[in-house]
Amino acid sequence: MLEELRTHLQQELRIPAIRSERCVHAHIETASCRACVESCPKQAWHLDDDSLGIDVEACDGCGLCAPVCPQGAILHAHEPLLRQFNQTVVALAACEHTGLNGEGIMPCLHALGLHDLLKLYRQGVRGLMTSMGDCAQCPRQVNRTHLADVLTTVNAALTQRNYPAFTYQELPADAWQTQRQQLTPPRSQQQLSRRHFLRRGLQNAVQETLKWQGLLPQDSEKFLPPGTLLPKTTEPANLPYVPQIDSSCCDGCDACFNVCPHEVLFLDIDNPQYVIVAEQCTGCQICVDVCKPQAIHIEHWMIPQVTHLPLHYQRCRRCGVPFHRPVDYAANQNLCHICNQVNHYRNLFQVID
Repeated sequence: MLEELRTHLQQELRIPAIRSERCVHAHIETASCRACVESCPKQAWHLDDDSLGIDVEACDGCGLCAPVCPQGAILHAHEPLLRQFNQTVVALAACEHTGLNGEGIMPCLHALGLHDLLKLYRQGVRGLMTSMGDCAQCPRQVNRTHLADVLTTVNAALTQRNYPAFTYQELPADAWQTQRQQLTPPRSQQQLSRRHFLRRGLQNAVQETLKWQGLLPQDSEKFLPPGTLLPKTTEPANLPYVPQIDSSCCDGCDACFNVCPHEVLFLDIDNPQYVIVAEQCTGCQICVDVCKPQAIHIEHWMIPQVTHLPLHYQRCRRCGVPFHRPVDYAANQNLCHICNQVNHYRNLFQVID
């Protein structure tokens, strides 16, 4: 009985938490994102015209859906173990198929994505020690990005910014186990006094109580776009997601910046122009989904070439409403984006017998 209860609780803890208010489908009904559905090896996610949901019976808690969600709407509890290694802090993580258990064991190491690695770097982690099972024989081998590939991309971005890259060691299970036993917690954790420990615990308890009583939003921790987690640099550098606007097609409808949840795009009224802040982009594609003239797309890992798009203002010669539009717009410059699509001179006829 107790063993069944323990197994049930462990399974429940493996099910990912969902921040539904972050999901792109909560922002617009026409969102095209299917990342969680396509990444799930168990087909546990279901998306239709009415809802997005997860079959908790089918979900095995692998966490592979979390790193592919552009909005951080899916959270898992799988955390690497942080340890002090000489003068640096390293993260230890091992696959459950290694036969190991305890701290640092994850259902799948590939659940560590771009956002996770950048957060670890921000915490002072400079190395990864992993132990993996045989990925080629894993039943979860489906549409996933491998940890080593993500790490290579992150290290390239760090090197470009003249910051030290992650070191990486893939160890046999017994060697990994030895490192876990011998390495000590990071010095920053060791130096945490009893008073600070109790204060932090009290703060967390108060915060959770306020959330439960509805006095704090459940999603009080704001999701940080990966571009903002990269180290700052004064020189131009690649960013994970870079919106590109074709000024010859953009009709100035403002739909993109009205729906953007991270203020990547905004309108500068004082100096008529669209401003693009690529660091804030998560690659959620909402702007792409709402753009009728298909004037916008998202590039990956490039230096932003255009950060400002000049506009000109005028008054529509049909409806008389002021409007703005990129100066390079190729279509009729005298009509607003509504009148450009609607023929106001059509007549309505009614046939009476």
